[in-house]
Amino acid sequence: MKTLATLFFSLILCTTGLAQSVWIVDNRPSTATGAHIFATPAEAVTAATAGDIIHIIPSSVTYADFTITKDNLTVYGIGFNPNKEQPNTSNVNIITIGTGTSGTRISGMSAGEIIIGNGDGSISNIFIENCLTDRITITGTGGNGGKIVSNVVIRNCIIGRDYTGFAAVLDLTFDATTPSSVLITNNVIMGSSTTSSGGYGSVNTLNAIIKNNLFLGNDVNDFAFNQISTSTISNNIFYGRAPRTDALTGDVTNSTFNNNISFGNTDNSFATGTGVVENGSIFLDPQLSFSPVDNWDFAFDPTIPGGSPAENAGNDATHIGITGGTLPFSTTGTPLPIIQVLNFPEIIKEGDNLNATIEAEGN
Repeated sequence: MKTLATLFFSLILCTTGLAQSVWIVDNRPSTATGAHIFATPAEAVTAATAGDIIHIIPSSVTYADFTITKDNLTVYGIGFNPNKEQPNTSNVNIITIGTGTSGTRISGMSAGEIIIGNGDGSISNIFIENCLTDRITITGTGGNGGKIVSNVVIRNCIIGRDYTGFAAVLDLTFDATTPSSVLITNNVIMGSSTTSSGGYGSVNTLNAIIKNNLFLGNDVNDFAFNQISTSTISNNIFYGRAPRTDALTGDVTNSTFNNNISFGNTDNSFATGTGVVENGSIFLDPQLSFSPVDNWDFAFDPTIPGGSPAENAGNDATHIGITGGTLPFSTTGTPLPIIQVLNFPEIIKEGDNLNATIEAEGN
């Protein structure tokens, strides 16, 4: 049987009644040609109209950077660790969500950085999922008439795995910009260490729900937060990355911690300060199959074992950490089904039916 590499499909439900096109981006030398096939993501964005889907085919060659300039575009890659014969991913150095757009969905991509905004203005309804990225950031000049960002969802991503700089790996504030309605859920979040020469905690945001994440580190100078305000932090595991800033007080304000586990750092204390409330904190080994480390390994198994203090201990009665909540973490990050088996006869007579067997695995 011949093996078909990199075949994946989607079932798309269009509730708006508008026509929806699918555009293919494929930079491999052997790629087919056609009216809907492009070598770069930017070409596909130019051809697309609001509501369209762009599939970026996994490749051994990194795709050119691109900016999303139209509303309601969905960009699909194959995931950060797809279960397939060839391990290639859909890799781009920088993806920018352009100012003035709404309804952007980025799913299954590997990116050095995902930038929300390329100038001042409004951006809304952003959904980033199943991505592997060093950083997700907001840019702009801030101040009066600056960037207005609302309704941001970041889920099932691996963030900061290869980051070695001194900045927050999830930085959702900029100058006077205050994003509204942020959900950060079921992600693995790492980052740099704070040192005497600088550095930040992993997350910098306001007005957020931060739940069922795994904050991963391996050092006394690994901190989860740079600045947090008016947020709720629930059902997270802080594993070798302390649940505060490099100062115990002052940089986390008006926020509530519910049913979190903190373990593996020299000081596992939660942030204290103005308006900070702490409920149900656990300072016990979550009994994961791996030790606190600086970088996520795809061989890690995040399953919560029986008897772990994280078992069904969240404030929603599911597991604390990335395997809890309503949308548990996927170790492949594959957003769409991948064809694992495709069998059909090698010879088909004219007039005969084609009998095919298709087996697919999806998230």
